[in-house]
Amino acid sequence: MADEKLVLEDFAPHVGTDFTIPRAESSDLVAFKLIDAKPLPHKPNFGDFRDPFQLVFRVADQDVQPQGLYRLSHPMMGDQDIFLVPAGRSEAGVDYCATFN
Repeated sequence: MADEKLVLEDFAPHVGTDFTIPRAESSDLVAFKLIDAKPLPHKPNFGDFRDPFQLVFRVADQDVQPQGLYRLSHPMMGDQDIFLVPAGRSEAGVDYCATFN
């Protein structure tokens, strides 16, 4: 799947599941739980690459990771390079957004 364009329908069935990355300072994995996958409004243009969508992941850890490209692994989807941006912190953890245009 890494060579194909990603679309909302690839992620929607996996809401509520964990994507993981290795923790930099150890061999532990950090779980990024996919908590939302939704379409974004847009005006269709000729030759659109895909319909835009947004993903929201939550990490239970309160340490905020910098925005950047992360290789997320999922048991069904395999490895995906996704640019994540910290979007907020709550008692539940830190949320990260990924927007696909």
